Amino acid sequence: MSQPASHSSQSHVATTHLPGWRRVIVDRLPNLVVFSLLAVVFFVGHRTGWKVPHDWSLSGTTAAPAEDWCPEHLVIESACVECNEKLMPKPHEFGFCRAHGVAECVIDHPELAQVDGSPQLPRYDTAQAIALMTRPENDPKDTLHSRRVQLATEATAQKAGINVDVVRERPMTDAVVANGEVTFDPARVAHLSSRLQGTVAAVFKQVNDGVEPGEIIALVDAAQVGQAKTQLLNAVVKRELRRTTLERLRSHSMSVPASSLTEAEAAFQESEIAFLSARQGLVNLGFEMADHFEGTDAKKLAEEIRFLGVPPAILATLPAETKTANLLPLRTPYAGVIVASDIVAGEVVDATKLLFTVADPRSLWLLLSVRQEDARYLRPGLPVEFHTDHGTQDVQGTVSWLSPTIDERSRTLRVCVALGNSDLRLRDKSFGTAKILLRSEPHAVVVKREAVQSTAGSQFVFVRDKDYAKADHPKVFHVRQVRTGASDEEYVELLAGVLPGEVVATSGSPALLAQLLRSSLGEGCGCGK
Repeated sequence: MSQPASHSSQSHVATTHLPGWRRVIVDRLPNLVVFSLLAVVFFVGHRTGWKVPHDWSLSGTTAAPAEDWCPEHLVIESACVECNEKLMPKPHEFGFCRAHGVAECVIDHPELAQVDGSPQLPRYDTAQAIALMTRPENDPKDTLHSRRVQLATEATAQKAGINVDVVRERPMTDAVVANGEVTFDPARVAHLSSRLQGTVAAVFKQVNDGVEPGEIIALVDAAQVGQAKTQLLNAVVKRELRRTTLERLRSHSMSVPASSLTEAEAAFQESEIAFLSARQGLVNLGFEMADHFEGTDAKKLAEEIRFLGVPPAILATLPAETKTANLLPLRTPYAGVIVASDIVAGEVVDATKLLFTVADPRSLWLLLSVRQEDARYLRPGLPVEFHTDHGTQDVQGTVSWLSPTIDERSRTLRVCVALGNSDLRLRDKSFGTAKILLRSEPHAVVVKREAVQSTAGSQFVFVRDKDYAKADHPKVFHVRQVRTGASDEEYVELLAGVLPGEVVATSGSPALLAQLLRSSLGEGCGCGK
């Protein structure tokens, strides 16, 4: 660290010991060098008019005379097709096409197409596709399409990075994209609870277990079940007694007072009503009951209804202490899967406690949140493609219904799509992205996305002249207004402005747009125009 300081000190000492005039020269030498360089730059700039070398000089061609250079279009003026239209006359102007929304519509006037031979028109109604939904529009007063962009040589295009591609046909779709969530069909989800207060006697199913319609998944020991069975037995016995009394009185109707017969008939009707009420009480609890118990012995009937609704196979698995007349089966309403369970044997439950949730995983809904501005394009029956965030393959469905209201907070429309899930690939609460297909076109006219350029008033592509490759022909790109349609990651559909087979600039086309705008803002090329 001390050596540099010592060296600096020695240099300073050496300088200070120089004679006065030499020391002044040494101190001012850097400033003299800088001013000399600036003088050289000023001299060269003044002699060249402060201009960047022209395209012809960069390409290594013979330098064009200063008086034969078009500074507006950056080509040799004697070969400039914009300054000398006789070199390449412009076609007849047809004006703005209202049906397709472009100037000089190549669909209505295919003679404008830059192709050899007969041009190929789109194989579908592009005007109808334009009207399907809101599309970017062109300003009818915009005149940039009347200009042409000319390059000095083919090498110029290569140096500018201008590549080309052929307008082609490709399947494309117009779609509304929305985020969505998969849920079980609410009509196929059952939340099961005990009808009565009691104690859980047995549990036969757990979460993820499959169930069949009417299958018993648990038993609840409820005292009210035993009471209802007792009421039914009492009603049956009383009804049989009063039936017997009524039949005996009727057999002796000639010697029995009419009032006694009337009272007996009324008593029988009362017992009949009590029987029906007791029977309905058990039906209301989910038990299946015979319509009549006429002539049934009370003891035999008591044995029959003791374990009413519990199959022998299940009864055989129960501990002896749980085999009571109070057992209430909990059954599933339809086939499905247990998706939630909050129950254990011995637990006290009532009608307010949710015990099981059963859902049918083969019937799912996809709930979409569609932007308010896209709601006008939707209707029931439209096909939908859904792709989950975790990579499940696309699932197909159709729009089932549209919500009549817009969500106040998100300003989105709720859309329901019915999905089939026979292979059980989808899961409840899955999130993903859906495309609601408005139009599917197998022969859409497309170009690569980078081919389309835009200004404040219009969208353009640059169509290469059909004679561009000829050695003695000007290297010209025609400016075409276009109407864009469907798009994906690589291609964009052009509903008007180009035809299949034409060649357009792709990468590097912004350089053509920059030259177009530059020439349109120029004050003239010195050619009297």
